[in-house]
Order: sequence, then structure tokens, then C-alpha cells
Amino acid sequence: MTLLGFLGEGLRSVAPVIGILLVFQLLVLRAPLENWREIAAGLVLTVIGLVVFLKGLEIGLIPLGEAASGALARRGSLFLVVLFGLAMGYGATLAEPALRILAERVESLTGGALGAGLFVQTVAVGVALGLGVGAARIVLGIEITPFFIPALALALVLTFFAPERYTGLAFDAALATTGPVTVPLTIALGSGLALALGRGDILVYGFGLVAFTALGPILCVLVLGIILGEPAGG
Repeated sequence: MTLLGFLGEGLRSVAPVIGILLVFQLLVLRAPLENWREIAAGLVLTVIGLVVFLKGLEIGLIPLGEAASGALARRGSLFLVVLFGLAMGYGATLAEPALRILAERVESLTGGALGAGLFVQTVAVGVALGLGVGAARIVLGIEITPFFIPALALALVLTFFAPERYTGLAFDAALATTGPVTVPLTIALGSGLALALGRGDILVYGFGLVAFTALGPILCVLVLGIILGEPAGG
């Protein structure tokens, strides 16, 4: 019964997307599904994979992140917290599948002028810096607004100096890296630190780290664009 409950939960999560696609395909576009057997098998694997992934986050990754955050907070060392944020942000970014897909596409479209390795490393550094700064903010007990306004202003200023083709890429990179690996770990780090340090309002001090991990890559990719100039390719 427990397994059926998990499968039902996964099916409910993807059912709206499946329904919308089928309605457009069959009723709006009136195009038959020629490979419906393969599609059905893929949907079943999607549901099973989603259930396994979400359960793994619930019982493994998130508790591990919260435990590490609590242990760091009890040590009372700002240096260790920032170092942990830098390391976790960098490592989690390298594991993001969506970022790899984006980087390979960019390398292909620019004819190798902007290599996938350089792009991934730039984004990973941006996430690491964002997570390190965000974690330091929680330890120091500073609200998020004094950090966000200057960072957003700097991003807007850099868009005027970076080549146009890097602007969209920078913002896409931020979204690609805030995926199924980085986000749960980031949330666990933020809430774990805020709870362990006894911050008054968890919604103020425990959240916002995901936004930091998005702003970091935007700034770093824009700076990379200014340094490298207009990429080649179509």
C-alpha cells in the first residue's frame, strides 16, 4: 500500500503535464501518436523515477544537508560556514544535468568558441560565491534586502557592457543550475543554519539562498562575456 501511495503521488505530479500534452496532440493538433507504446513506457519510467527521486530527497539528501548545517552552526565558525557554502555550491552545480545540457548546446552553437567546460566552471563559481555569501548573511544575522538590491543593480549594469548574446545566456544559466540537486541542498542549508542559530524569523533568515545561487551565475557569466567579447558561431 505504501508503494502504491508513492506511485499515486508521482502520477498526480505529472498527470497535469501529460494531460495538457495529450489534449493538444490529439484534440487541438489532431495528430495521432505513432509511437504510443514507447511514449507510454517512457511515462511509466518518468513516474517511477520521480517517486524514487523525491523519496530519496526526503530521507537522504535533505536530512544530510540539515545535519551538516546544524553541526556547522554549533561550531560557531563563520569561516567554516562560508567554506562549506562555497564547496557545496560548486560541487552541486557540477552535478546539475540541466546545466550540462545547456553548456553542450552553447558549445555546439558557438562552434567551440565558448567551451562547455569553461561555461560550467564559470556557473559553478557563481553558485559557490552566491551560496557562500548567502550563508554568511544568515550567520551574521543580516536581512536579505541589503544584499539583493546591490546585486540586482550590478547585474543590470553589467548587461549594458556584456555582449547581447551573453545576457540571455546568463539568466538561462541561473535557472539551469537551480535544479533538483542544488535547490534541496540550498534550502536545507539555509533553514538548517537559521534554526540552529536561533534566528527569530525563519522566513526572513532561512530562505533566499536559492536566489543567491541564481544571482551568482548571472554576474559571473556576464563578466565572462565582457572578458571574452562576442562569441563566434550562429
